[in-house]
This record gives sequence, C-alpha cells and structure tokens, in this order.
Amino acid sequence: MKQSCVVWLLAGMGVLGGAAHAADMPERELGLLLGGGWADKSLVGGKDGEANPLLGLRYGQRLNDDFNLFGDLVYGAYDGDRAGVGDADVTTLRGGLEWLFSRQQRYNWFLSGGLGLMNVNTDGNVDFTRPMASLGIGQDWAVGANDAFRWELRADQSFGNSSLPNAGLINVQALLGYSWGLGAPLDSDGDGVANRLDACPHTPSGAKVDVRGCPLDSDNDGVFDGLDRCPDTPAGVRVGAGGCPLDSDGDGIPDHRDACPAVPAPGTTDGCPPRAVEPAPAPAVVPAAPRKLMLDGVNFDNDSARLRPESITILDNAAATLKEWGEVKVEVAGYTDAASSIAYNLMLSQRRAETVRAYLIKHGIAAERLTARGYGEAQPVADNKTAAGRAKNRRVELIPLQ
Repeated sequence: MKQSCVVWLLAGMGVLGGAAHAADMPERELGLLLGGGWADKSLVGGKDGEANPLLGLRYGQRLNDDFNLFGDLVYGAYDGDRAGVGDADVTTLRGGLEWLFSRQQRYNWFLSGGLGLMNVNTDGNVDFTRPMASLGIGQDWAVGANDAFRWELRADQSFGNSSLPNAGLINVQALLGYSWGLGAPLDSDGDGVANRLDACPHTPSGAKVDVRGCPLDSDNDGVFDGLDRCPDTPAGVRVGAGGCPLDSDGDGIPDHRDACPAVPAPGTTDGCPPRAVEPAPAPAVVPAAPRKLMLDGVNFDNDSARLRPESITILDNAAATLKEWGEVKVEVAGYTDAASSIAYNLMLSQRRAETVRAYLIKHGIAAERLTARGYGEAQPVADNKTAAGRAKNRRVELIPLQ
C-alpha cells in the first residue's frame, strides 16, 4: 500500500467538521479496540490489499479542552504470501496526543499523533522491533453519562537502518472502540446530574434539581428549592430574595395576611392595632414609603443590560423619590419576559437590576441602601404570549425592605 495514498486520505478527512461546543468526554477512560489492518508488500507480499483482524486496548486522559493524552496496544495476525516470510504477527505500542480540532455537541473530531514501537514476528523466522511514528484521524462520541464510542483511521510508519530487514514498514489500521469512563462524570454546576444529561447546566449552587438537572420551585415563587427559606409560600404571594412573603411593616405578619400592611401591629391576628374602647386622638403617623415603585419606561437594549437614553429622566426622578424616603433600604428588582431559558433570564435580569442600582448610587443614593436582585421571568404582570404582555413583564421595580 502506497504511503502517499494514506496521507491524502487522512488529509482529505481532516477538513470535515466545524467548531462548536465540545462534547463532555471522561476525564480518564479505559477502552477496547477492534478493527482491521493492512500491511504493505514488503511484509505480506501480494496480500497487501486484504484486511486482517485487530484487537487492542487503549487508555486516555484529558489534558484540557483541546488535547488528550493516550496510549494503546494493538495486535493483529496478518496473512502473507511473501517468499521466506509467510504469515506475520504485528504488535504496535504507541503513546501520544489527540488534538480535538472540531468539537460538536455530542462528538468531537480529533487528529492523533504519537511515537512507539512495532514488533513483527513471521513464520519465516523474521523477528524485529522498530521505532515508529503514527498519524490518525477519527471521532469520539458521547455514550450514556460517562462512556464513549470511537472510530479511528491511522497509519504507522516504522523506522530502521536500510540494511535491516523490513525497515520502513507501513501499517494502516481502521479501528472501532468503546471506552468506559474512570471516576465520576463531569458535573460543572455540581447539582448531581452529569453534564451530558443536564438540561440546565448553569443551576445556582445549592438549588435542588429534577432528574434533568433543572431547578425545582415547589411554590412557584421564583426562588428555587434549596435556596428558598419559605418553600411553602401560597400561590400569588410576593416574596423577598429568600423566598419568604414580604412583611412591609415588619410586624411579623406577612403582607398577604396583614389587613394593615403599613401599620406595625405585632402580636395581632390581622396585623391591625387593637381598637381602643375610648376614642383617643390618633398619633401623628409618619407617611410610610410605598410598597413598591415600578419604573415604567426604563428600557434596555435588546438582550443587553445597557440603558436606553429615554430611561435617564425616569431614573433621575426615581433617585429624587428615594431621597424623600429617608434611610429606607430598597431592593432593585429586575424582571424579564419568558422568551429565553429560565437560567438565562435570571442572569439577564440580575445584570439589568445591577445597572439600575449603579445609576442610582452614582446619583446620590447610598450604596448600603440598595440591593440588586434578578427574578428572571418569575412573577409576570401580563401575558407572555403577546408582545404587549412581554413588554410589561420586562420591568424594574424599587421595593422598600422595611
């Protein structure tokens, strides 16, 4: 078999594939190899076009996102008709690197290169071991949570002094393999679901997830189970950052059960002060800050946390209002529509809330009074199925925390 044919075949296959997100392969793996091999005429004579069965073992270890370290041992029994040589047993031992030149969602294309030894033992009492170099191309496919299927086409070239028998032997191998991952599979967000099976790969740390790796929210309040300090909040009740019902007047009675949400009345059942038997002059009541201030008209560039120019006047007015509220601490709450994934919307709403907080601080509001919280697509105020509804759901609110 001509060496130039092998080189052109490998080079032609190397143009396939395009860059994408890499498949998550095991950190370390041990595999079995099966396939067919072809040797040139210098070893097998006129049978250089016939495939011979191969069996091998392989070990692989990931170095980084682009390279793997590997070692393999492959044995093949070759039929030959060259005079004085006959049949041959060929064993190759090699080690080297795999370059993942095209990474896809479920598989990776790789080029392999390595060095090793080729041992040949024939019926004609020809027995030699030569150093060799190897070049190959193939694919690695993800299987299950931590296994992999692969195929590879490679060419081995031995080296030696021209006065020695069979120096410069070329051996071509087509291999199929299955590898078992050693150790736990990759789990980037630490939620207990392997990356390959995780439909929500960016779950916040501490959140409970379902079998697909997506966060659970049992009470549908926008705060994930595991992070929710009040996991049984009634439906429709507004909650704070910890998932507990808001208590605007701080009397221990949540707003949804407080008949007087602006008047502290600890120890009562309805949140209102007990009525006096004799009427008495009502004490002067300091006006309480409103329960929330919705910043209608505060808009951002599409899929961005950059404020649009028309939002500046509204934010300036909001800064003036916050100064009138005194020292009340305020949560800057950001919301999105439901157009993207839950995880992405949480991230985008958090960035927008932080942008508004930074603007208010720059315009005279004490930083310790303001916290930023993104709620993503939770707590919609309109129907996400219409453009008008989605526009209303893309909003920022200022919520007093008192």
